[in-house]
Amino acid sequence: MMHRIRWNGGKISIAAWIFLLTIAGCRFSPRSPSEASPFANLPLQRIWSESFSAAWSGWAPQALACAHAGSDTRRCLRALRPTLTERVVEEAARRKEALGIDAPYVASILGGYAQRPEQAAALIVLAMSESTGEDRRARLQAAFEAIPRRFERFSFSFRSARSPLSHPGAGEDPRRWAQYYLAQEWALLRAAVAAWRPPAEEEVQCARLASGEDLCAFMARVRSPEDLPALEARLEEFFRGAFDYADAFARSERFLQKDPAAVRALLSEMLREAREKLIPLEREVARQRLNGESPSINPLESAWDEVEHTLFGPSALSP
Repeated sequence: MMHRIRWNGGKISIAAWIFLLTIAGCRFSPRSPSEASPFANLPLQRIWSESFSAAWSGWAPQALACAHAGSDTRRCLRALRPTLTERVVEEAARRKEALGIDAPYVASILGGYAQRPEQAAALIVLAMSESTGEDRRARLQAAFEAIPRRFERFSFSFRSARSPLSHPGAGEDPRRWAQYYLAQEWALLRAAVAAWRPPAEEEVQCARLASGEDLCAFMARVRSPEDLPALEARLEEFFRGAFDYADAFARSERFLQKDPAAVRALLSEMLREAREKLIPLEREVARQRLNGESPSINPLESAWDEVEHTLFGPSALSP
């Protein structure tokens, strides 16, 4: 994984980068697959708290007003622009830049995570729109106003099966260089894709958002199979971004003495193969969740692990 840090307007050398990350406490700490995080020791909670708070203050009053739209409440909620997720992406991008953090996907991951409070709020608004009792409406509004406290903690598990790759030596196989550059971005790419999966019911907390209420029955009205094409386009964008980041870093690498064109061609091939295997699986899990099903995520995570072992494992350079 690579966190790029701006230094006097340019990119710092790898040696200086490693030194600065070490003294700043931003170094990636290898962990087991179940707890690996490509953002270890970055101020992710701070960025989330500030971004979510700012985004919520602009979006929440509009969402709450949809409760008075009657039969058009769902349409009202889906028409809100920018969405809460879009607002979080924008706010997080500004804040990470202000902190001097140039790591890719950070804002996108926080925006993807914001699906959880956005959908939770929508469930409450839909329930309010159908409620006629004053006591129940008051209870639901209190639950709506509690959303910022309920989701104030950024709690998202990152998984990675690969180990950080060592820096290749001058003149090494172009595939080894391509592996190295792609590995800098891979954990971030995987986290971004995971963050944008339609969240499971337990992640939205639909069964316990309001006292004495189970709002999970409204989930089918909060999201729709119509959302699938936009999600798939976002996944394609993430994979293209991984190539752009890795390729840009490869071209700036002064130690690379083999043919840079060969490295770029290999990067493209590796990402194409990964994309062709993983995006259809991601699409199917998303389709099932958008249709109200609860598929196990384990086969999908195992597929990511398998691709990582293929790309970065000991046998990756075998003939």
